[in-house]
Amino acid sequence: MQSPDGFVQIKLDIPHSLYIQLLAKSQSSGQVLSDLAVKGIEHILRSPDIVNDRLEQIEISLENKLKEYVELRLSQLLSERGLLKEQALANITALPLANQPLDSQPLPIPTIRPLQVGDRVLILESDSPYYMAKLLVTRTSLIRATVETDTGEKTFLKRDLRFIPNEETAAPLI
Repeated sequence: MQSPDGFVQIKLDIPHSLYIQLLAKSQSSGQVLSDLAVKGIEHILRSPDIVNDRLEQIEISLENKLKEYVELRLSQLLSERGLLKEQALANITALPLANQPLDSQPLPIPTIRPLQVGDRVLILESDSPYYMAKLLVTRTSLIRATVETDTGEKTFLKRDLRFIPNEETAAPLI
């Protein structure tokens, strides 16, 4: 039933304790009960958008902080690595090869790249710690790669594959 001022009348059953709180708020603010109820409903209907916007802001803020942290940590590691290289070179020239400890030379940072068509891989044999033959990747997806075998193409999970670097893709040794 719509009133002449554009409002629709509804019957609402609420707990007595909530009615007492609403009545107290109405008396303290000088507003009518229906106005307070309308404001409450409007607030509830708007709040998902407010929450989603706030979550997006938090997500963007966290991404920015994480990016700053990663960049800072990476620059620290690279500067430390540069110092380690210089120290290792000084140790190599200062010590004879037989007396040089193995820990003095830093390990090279491996190059990480996604598996691509044309890469050679070893395939982990099921229920075995050993790898099967070297095969060529013909297709890739997010978690699977298809390889060319003697019996045709077969698809495997990428976790079951071991990349074999060739001369073009291998990282230079330091």
